[in-house]
Amino acid sequence: MNKILLSISILIMGSSIINAQSVNTFFTKSDRINKFHTIDDLEGLGKGDLVSLYADRFAEITKIMPFMAITTKSDQKLQDVGIRENSENLKLLSKYKEDERERIKASNNLIADFVAYADSENIIWSILYMEDIIKKLRLGFHGNF
Repeated sequence: MNKILLSISILIMGSSIINAQSVNTFFTKSDRINKFHTIDDLEGLGKGDLVSLYADRFAEITKIMPFMAITTKSDQKLQDVGIRENSENLKLLSKYKEDERERIKASNNLIADFVAYADSENIIWSILYMEDIIKKLRLGFHGNF
């Protein structure tokens, strides 16, 4: 019984530490897509896969765009960009991230229900457009775009 309680305590502490670390960052590497596509890649996919890619790209843009003027680098903490990590700022960022999760969840539901009705060609062009935006965001202001 004690081993079970100890294991549960360790899991809770570990998740609290991970959550606390991500509370003071604007966005993480895991919020970013791992692959960019060509039109040929996308034309070989089914509509379900296209809709999923569409939702992933929309989520990344949603997470990064609000902080574009502050940073486009993942895992940047408040203090890395000169913002004080006081309780008020941490609470504000935490609340924003909570709201962001809800917005993305609602967007994913809408995308799954509505974008599936779009022509595959329109979904493909939308994915490529969003990937272009993401590439420009990753280059940052000094990326010559």
